[in-house]
Amino acid sequence: MAACAPGTEHIVAGEIKEAYKRVNNASITRGKVVFDCPEAEMDHNGLKCADNLYKLYKTFAVGSHKADLADIGERVREINYKLQDTSYKNVKPRILVSASRRGRHAYSRFDAAAQVTNSLVATGRYIAGDSLNHDIAIRLDIDGDSCGVYTQLTSPRMRFRGDAIRSVPGGIRPPLAHCLVRLSEPHGDDIFYDPFCGAGTIPFERSAYKSKKIFASDIDSEIIQIAKQNTGNAAIVFQADAANTKMKPHSVSKIVTNMPWGKQVAVKNISVLYRGFLFELKRILSPNGKAVVLTDQVSTIEALCEKMELNCSRAAELSLHGSHPVIFIIR
Repeated sequence: MAACAPGTEHIVAGEIKEAYKRVNNASITRGKVVFDCPEAEMDHNGLKCADNLYKLYKTFAVGSHKADLADIGERVREINYKLQDTSYKNVKPRILVSASRRGRHAYSRFDAAAQVTNSLVATGRYIAGDSLNHDIAIRLDIDGDSCGVYTQLTSPRMRFRGDAIRSVPGGIRPPLAHCLVRLSEPHGDDIFYDPFCGAGTIPFERSAYKSKKIFASDIDSEIIQIAKQNTGNAAIVFQADAANTKMKPHSVSKIVTNMPWGKQVAVKNISVLYRGFLFELKRILSPNGKAVVLTDQVSTIEALCEKMELNCSRAAELSLHGSHPVIFIIR
């Protein structure tokens, strides 16, 4: 199972089918893509759009009453969790249990996670770990009268690319940035540009594919230094106003960017900012070019695109930290 940002499931499913040749029974639910694939053929770090990968161990029926928690604990501790690392033969592995819950139950996801943790520790085979120190990460997905038990295959740092990316306020995680890049349909002839680059996460993700040039800019001189560190030699990073980039007319084939939403990054007048950027986009984008833009200012960008005779369509609606931003394709 691949966990991802809600709304990006179809993008992740496409990447899975491309990355793993023998994929069967792929299905999409909120924030998840569940699929069958021989584990030996999987590169656990091969998916760039997913937050993490999990292996399904067991599915069983669950009740909705608080008294049913004990049964969940019993069923989960029956499983023999296989460790890829064999260094725990004489040491008890540390476990971390998390849970999601959907449906009407008299217990919370935290109750379920605590019950399973206590049940596993009571066997004497495991000790409780935490989010930073654990050897086995177990995930419970409780959906109505069914529970799936998974273990995490990927490193907890997968979604942050280890220590490769330093983040800044208003930025997005690398997996979501990669989803935007994939929607741009990367090509080796691309002249790529992110005019609101922030820490440089999007150009960093774009560098996984061939291109002619990758450009990135931001108006904040301090953030530009972080972007330069994050992208290294992969991108040409410079300071510029997104409404006046100094790029040549029709010189860019792909624009991918996470626009300021006026929340974590203060914006005096978001309509003025968006209008200026879209005028500049129309000036610098090649006739057959394509822009992929993420924002929660949905009505503003749709109204402006209509006035400027830009073709604007919704590619996905996401759910992020209580907001519902939309990924737009603009031509």
